[in-house]
Amino acid sequence: MAAYKLATKIDESGEIRLSELPFRAGEEVEIIILSREPVLGTRQAAASRTLQEQLPPVTRRLLGVARGVSEEDYQRYLEEKYR
Repeated sequence: MAAYKLATKIDESGEIRLSELPFRAGEEVEIIILSREPVLGTRQAAASRTLQEQLPPVTRRLLGVARGVSEEDYQRYLEEKYR
């Protein structure tokens, strides 16, 4: 089976138009649609995670983050601790 990859956007009506395909008219094809996620570099991906997610589980438990402490409370704690 030959594979052909292209990227496109879904239009306002929720449709996708495919043109200039390398297949003959009447040829049967199988179509798989994958959502495209932005690719982040390692540094960007790490920066986008919250501080809570970056900490080891043991540390999160010790700080109470795992028990539902809000992100704001946790940020305040870190600011006070590392002044």
